[in-house]
Amino acid sequence: MNPNYEKLFATFTSPEPPAGLTEKILLRISRRERNILGAKIAVSACVFGVSVGVAVAGYINLVASLSQSGFFQIFSLMFSDFSSMAANFPDFALSIMESFPIFTTALLLAGVMFAIWSMAALIDEASLFQNWRHGRAGKFFTAA
Repeated sequence: MNPNYEKLFATFTSPEPPAGLTEKILLRISRRERNILGAKIAVSACVFGVSVGVAVAGYINLVASLSQSGFFQIFSLMFSDFSSMAANFPDFALSIMESFPIFTTALLLAGVMFAIWSMAALIDEASLFQNWRHGRAGKFFTAA
């Protein structure tokens, strides 16, 4: 073997990439990012639609539970017979708390919070797509 490696490797020429390869790679990456953003927007829109449906169903379920539990009848005593309600306020307060459907209310609040979260995610993805369309690099597309 030749101990002088510099001379050995100086005779070899390094291969050059074909012309236009960098542009083709960057175009392919850009298309892939656009496709990923489109898929993320579609998924976010579906999740938002489902979460709004869950919130509406939770609201309907809450109203049905409030009417079935007698909450509206007990609550209406505050306006129709205020003096007896004030005289027996501890019992009235316990009756109100006992008839209020807490689990259904918690489900409604969870649905509303999920709808708000999914709407924020959808807006975020749409703004990323808008920035991508206008050539402004956002947090998704980083220029080298």
